[in-house]
Amino acid sequence: MNGLYDELRIAVHSVWNRRWLALAIAWGVCLLGWLIVSLIPASYESSARIMVRSQTVLSEKVGITANERRKSVERLQQTLNSSANLEKVVKGTDLGRSVVSEQELASAIDGIRKNIAIKPDVTNENSFSIAASHTSPKMARDIVQKLIDIAEEESISGDRGEMNTTLRFLDA
Repeated sequence: MNGLYDELRIAVHSVWNRRWLALAIAWGVCLLGWLIVSLIPASYESSARIMVRSQTVLSEKVGITANERRKSVERLQQTLNSSANLEKVVKGTDLGRSVVSEQELASAIDGIRKNIAIKPDVTNENSFSIAASHTSPKMARDIVQKLIDIAEEESISGDRGEMNTTLRFLDA
């Protein structure tokens, strides 16, 4: 035990004698760490969960099965990822301000397509999640909000079609 104590005391004494070297090394490690941390790019993510109401009072009577409702949710997911809707996202957000040509529009659409994720919810078959990442927190939020707006528009148009089907059934 005394041997370990003596070795520890000698090590502390030698560090104390070279304390300026130890301080310089500590500062060098800190500066290198700060530089590495400052080079990490900022990335912000915004996400939302969307619940699709696909069951109406007469849906079973009209002949709309659970499989057809699930397909309508999948169709809505694919529709959100289409080029036409992503073009609406580009033009509806601040990304559209910098777009001048069709080529820039196509590259902006590809950039959004790479940075969004539209995934079905595992626990509920009538919902899915949208996530967007961007270097600006406002832009990430705006992209998700615009996709939600488009999903609402698609859902409303789908509800109109379903209502027409229901009315035809009732008339018959």
